Amino acid sequence: MKISFKSPFANLRNDLYAAALELMGTILFLLVGLGGIQAAAYSSQASLGGASNSANRVQSIEQLLYISVSMGLSLLVSVWLFYRVTGGVFNPAVSTALLLVGAIGPVRWVLYCLA
Repeated sequence: MKISFKSPFANLRNDLYAAALELMGTILFLLVGLGGIQAAAYSSQASLGGASNSANRVQSIEQLLYISVSMGLSLLVSVWLFYRVTGGVFNPAVSTALLLVGAIGPVRWVLYCLA
């Protein structure tokens, strides 16, 4: 019986490529999603005439829906663009679950958590 040992760094180039795309996808997700939040806040201040003191409060259900949809669509587009290479993880908790079930290796897990 022959036991083979595969080095965790055997696919380092692919892991680095996937981690770089994971970082770009995370940046895209946050940029578009937070841009939607800023647009909702700006629209709310413009409709109130700039007299609002509550910048952290949601003014209406429409604003809350706009923020939720902008974050959801941002994640949808990011995952759709990068899922073939990275798996569309974008969450360290999901990366940890994939590591525990053996779907990704420890090197890719560390790189995903850093990205």
